[in-house]
Amino acid sequence: MNLTENYIKIKEFISEYYWIAGIPFLIWGLILVIEQKQDVKQNGTETFGMVYGSKSIYKQYSKRSYKYKFYYNGKKYTGTSTAYNSENVENGNFYKVEFSDKNPEHSRMNFDLEYVREIKINENGKVDTTYVPKEQKLRNEMKERLEKFKIELDTIKN
Repeated sequence: MNLTENYIKIKEFISEYYWIAGIPFLIWGLILVIEQKQDVKQNGTETFGMVYGSKSIYKQYSKRSYKYKFYYNGKKYTGTSTAYNSENVENGNFYKVEFSDKNPEHSRMNFDLEYVREIKINENGKVDTTYVPKEQKLRNEMKERLEKFKIELDTIKN
């Protein structure tokens, strides 16, 4: 058996059984994902995060991977979560982020409800940041406009 025959046999063996080498990595990755989900479930806390980037996972019209950032105890954390392209998720949108208070690196963004950030200065001069569901904010703005319009109509009638 010469060197070329050995090389060919080794190459055939590797090309036939290479997938076996990937199994431990696949199992390891699966275990990490399960542990992360368990950690968030057991030590979960919620805050709000902002989407700052996205890319298609497979095709243009499939799911997208969204990058987001959030702050916890004054420190910035980032993460990625997936959502369907049709959910109108855009850069700058705010959503709830569920994360582990023991390890905030373990997080996931919930795209069910979009929020709007409101920054106000309270009576003590401190800045308050609140997050209101976008639909509620739009409803409140519409009510305020109708009230303003109603007041203007009343003043015109009198």
